[in-house]
Amino acid sequence: MDTYGLKAAVFRLTGLYGPKQFGGEDHGWVANFTIRTILGRPITIYGTGKQVRDILYVADAVEAFNRFHQAAKPGIYNIGGGLETMISLIECIRLIEEITGLKASISFGGERKGDLKYFVCDIAKARKFLDWKPKVKPREGIRKLAEWVKANKRLFQEV
Repeated sequence: MDTYGLKAAVFRLTGLYGPKQFGGEDHGWVANFTIRTILGRPITIYGTGKQVRDILYVADAVEAFNRFHQAAKPGIYNIGGGLETMISLIECIRLIEEITGLKASISFGGERKGDLKYFVCDIAKARKFLDWKPKVKPREGIRKLAEWVKANKRLFQEV
C-alpha cells in the first residue's frame, strides 16, 4: 500500500447470510438452517447449540464496502454484526421456526474439535473510520432469506 500509494483494506467478514445464498454446515449456516427447515430436511447441531456468533446481513456488508470506497481509509476492518446481531445456533433455529411457522428437525452430534463457543467481532474500527455499522437485525434478515427460499424451493431439489 505504502509503496504504490494504494488505498486498500482487508475486510474480515463474519457470519454472512442473505437471499440467494446456498449455505453449508460450516459457512453460510444461517442459510443452511433456513433452507433445511423450509424443506423439512434434518439439521445436525454439533455440541450444545449454545455456541454464539455474530451474523451479518449481506446488504450491510455491501454498505461497508461502499463506505470504504467513499472514505478510502486503508486498514484491516472487522465487518460483522457485532454485539447487536449475536445469536446462538439454537436461538437462530428458534427464530427461523417462528418466522416460517415450521418446526425444524434437529439432532445433536458431538462437539467438533476447535469449534469456538463464542465469537463476536469488534467492529469499533469500522464504526470510527468508515462511519459504518450493521442495520439489519436477525429477525428482518432471516425473514427476507426465508421469503427467498420459499419462493425458490425448486433450486434446492435433490438430484
